Amino acid sequence: MPGITRGLIGSAYLAPGLRKILFNSYAEKPRQGQRLVNMGTMDRAFIDDANFAGFGPLLEKPEGGRVLYQDPFPGKTKRYVAATWGLGFRITEEAQEDAMYGMVANKFAKALGRSVRFNFEVISHSILNNAFNTAFNGFEAGVSLISTTHTNLRGGTQSNRPAVDADLSLTTLQAGIEAFRAWQTEEGMPMMSTPKYLVVGPSQQWIAGVLLQSTLLPGGNFNDVNLLKDLGLTLIIDDYLTDPDAWFLIGDDHDMNYFDRRLPRFSNTDDFDSGDMKFKVTRRNAAGFGDWRGVYGSAGA
Repeated sequence: MPGITRGLIGSAYLAPGLRKILFNSYAEKPRQGQRLVNMGTMDRAFIDDANFAGFGPLLEKPEGGRVLYQDPFPGKTKRYVAATWGLGFRITEEAQEDAMYGMVANKFAKALGRSVRFNFEVISHSILNNAFNTAFNGFEAGVSLISTTHTNLRGGTQSNRPAVDADLSLTTLQAGIEAFRAWQTEEGMPMMSTPKYLVVGPSQQWIAGVLLQSTLLPGGNFNDVNLLKDLGLTLIIDDYLTDPDAWFLIGDDHDMNYFDRRLPRFSNTDDFDSGDMKFKVTRRNAAGFGDWRGVYGSAGA
């Protein structure tokens, strides 16, 4: 690649302060993905998480008899592996010599900052955007985040998806909320999980707003109270969902995780042979899920 030449930038020049401009641009728009994932860091190339089943209900001990002992049941391991991402550009020696300072330099830096910010959104959203992909796994191989066939370690299956995918509606949203209360632990005992967010794409913001904010039951003719309004669900209109019909309920306790192995790093150098100036930014991160509990969703009709 010839890089940024005199003909490309005209009278502009890459001004000093690129690093500051780049990172200001990276931070200028609120990140959407950080509300959907547990944010963390990693101090090695990968992180392993393991799950296991604890113990079942207490068993009656006969008078004079012994307490029965039970071993934990080992599960599977989920590995998060850091990937490296990067992008850069170069400016020819002639363009540096002949050009003057100008605003184009700021545009180059801002554009690279936007690329860095978009990388975070892509990686953090990769979990929900692959929620129905059976090749994108947690603890259980071949089972997607949203599935009707999650297997308990001590037996039995559970679901966090409608039997038939359906668009967001009063009926489907109610069924999703009820599913949270029906989930069980790996041991088959009741557990507490509460939906906190309703996540939809921009095209579904209107129906979602009606469902959550109407005082009376949406579509009803009998002035029934809309109980959804009092559940405290927060609506997230997400610009980075790739399926416009998909919708998700996310609980207050979930296992969707994002890890920074290394924060964005900006560097520059001169190319000895050409005299060009080279600029690049790199980062390392990983994202995924372990346990499926805490998330319910549908791919839509």
